[in-house]
Amino acid sequence: MRFLGLVLCVCSWTATCSRDEPREPQEHWNVLCITVDTLRADHLSCYGYAKSTTPRIDAFAEQALRFENASTPRAKTTPALASLFTGLYPHEHGVRDLTEPLAASVPTLAEHLARAGWRTGAVVGNWVLVNERSGLARGFDAWIERLPDTQGVPPHDVPQRTAHSLTDAGLALLGLGPADLADGLREPLARADGAPWFLWLHYMDPHGTYEPPTEHRVFHSAREPIGPPSNDRTHTRRIADYNVPPSALDAAGTIDAAAVRDLYDGEIHYVDAEIGRLLDALAASGALARTLVVITADHGESLGEHDYWFEHGLYAYQSTCRIPLIVRLPDAFPSRPAPGVRRGVVSLVDVAPTLCDVLELPPLVAPDSSSPRGASRAALLAIDDERERAVYFEKVERANEDRTVQTKGVRIGRWKLLRRYTHRDKDGASAWVNLSDELYDLDVDPLEARDLAATPGDAPLERLNAALEHFTAADVHFAELGELLRARREELERTDPEQARKLRALGYF
Repeated sequence: MRFLGLVLCVCSWTATCSRDEPREPQEHWNVLCITVDTLRADHLSCYGYAKSTTPRIDAFAEQALRFENASTPRAKTTPALASLFTGLYPHEHGVRDLTEPLAASVPTLAEHLARAGWRTGAVVGNWVLVNERSGLARGFDAWIERLPDTQGVPPHDVPQRTAHSLTDAGLALLGLGPADLADGLREPLARADGAPWFLWLHYMDPHGTYEPPTEHRVFHSAREPIGPPSNDRTHTRRIADYNVPPSALDAAGTIDAAAVRDLYDGEIHYVDAEIGRLLDALAASGALARTLVVITADHGESLGEHDYWFEHGLYAYQSTCRIPLIVRLPDAFPSRPAPGVRRGVVSLVDVAPTLCDVLELPPLVAPDSSSPRGASRAALLAIDDERERAVYFEKVERANEDRTVQTKGVRIGRWKLLRRYTHRDKDGASAWVNLSDELYDLDVDPLEARDLAATPGDAPLERLNAALEHFTAADVHFAELGELLRARREELERTDPEQARKLRALGYF
């Protein structure tokens, strides 16, 4: 009975989200969305990691709802965040890589909230999110993209904004700290009239190179040299050497994987402290009690799984596709549920539809049976729901051998199916060829070490295949995508080699 009121409210929101007379904005909650670049869920201590990487987020999660099975649709920053703020998978919002901004015709959550009376602001710490490259500034009253730092991004001249500076800018946007004149902030979001605000902060740490401040280099694991390449025929070994500091190399050049992971964990410890500083200031001001808070990530990081080291974006495995998602409802939220864990499967594409539902706003985009889209998961805030709905993944590779390789994936419940395709000329005509299927039981094999495609057992293959075929069929640019992306990158190399170099330095090109 404790959750009955919220369940009834959720049903009412869903039924009335298109009503003609929405609430006055002064009656609504503030919204704080924190995204952390390259943060894999299983390296947060509140998600079961053995090291205490996130004491501040852990404490926050104890008063919130922690989603155990959240995923990103694409393990690259701009496509993932475009999905977060549109409720659409990449094939619909059109951001398939980091070389094309979100089209002005695609509605965003910031625009939606601004029209409904929210004051909106953002601070982004990643060079690829500058509006010229991302197109994500639409709808924000204040958009801070100044990148004053170079520390931490190879080869040490790709700008970023590190966590301490980013928290300072966020506090200034809320009127809780001094503004840096160089950021061009004219007035804070929070105003005396009580109008609600929406603030998005994107922390660049712990994206490589992993260089936490000295006081956060607190993890010291036993040495773990990277051994010889695996015999996996599907995956060629890839080591992002630019993310390996000299301190993790011995005299023979052997990489100590544990030392690199310790630095990655130190970066998490650093951003955790800065998020804690932000939340402390909000709590002290009284604003936290009136704020709906979402903490999540754009994607994770591969730390050796499938012989892929210290990078992300190449595959669609859990190491890079599983993300943390923690949601705290305001203190006075009607029938506010007790803190706890939610095991229902969710995706970043569900966040915007859920926020619109909870905030009693019309849907950002309408459902479309011809193409999978995000859906409101507001009911999951009240009662855990492990029904087996499908969420999807994709990846585009620049194949080493037979042209572009694309991966499409689907998860239903505990099962995840990945399918890799390549494009070949066959008998004088173009054809897509299925290279391989991979099937994983994530309940017993969360890091996908055992492919069950040849021995599927009781896996719901018919449902998985039907869902995957539906997702692939909805991608109208599927057949030409590889060539389009290759042409776009080659054009960038010709017209703006410096931008191409920076994307390559970030591991994105």
